[in-house]
Amino acid sequence: MPGKGRDCKILEGRIALALKNLPVVPSAPPGTMALKPVAATWRERYPRIIRERCNACGECLYFCPEGALRLKEHELEINLDFCKGCGICAHECKKDALHMVAEYTGPKGLLG
Repeated sequence: MPGKGRDCKILEGRIALALKNLPVVPSAPPGTMALKPVAATWRERYPRIIRERCNACGECLYFCPEGALRLKEHELEINLDFCKGCGICAHECKKDALHMVAEYTGPKGLLG
């Protein structure tokens, strides 16, 4: 079939371009895809702890629907593998110690 090799080269180029422009997955090593499916592959925001404000009261633990928060040695930890980015924890924190931040701020989509 004439032109088949040329069509394959064009397709390979388009696939390479699409892969090159995939968004970065924060849970994966640089230059790779995610090692396992995690919420970060679709989550738009995630909570960040402001340590100076957090008194480890544990109030936010009661509101997280995914159980992504825990207290370990009187310090709050977030398991981002479980966090869905709903923001309930940040909304309910009376000390304003949890802030929702953007998961990814670069270009979006396969082709940018």
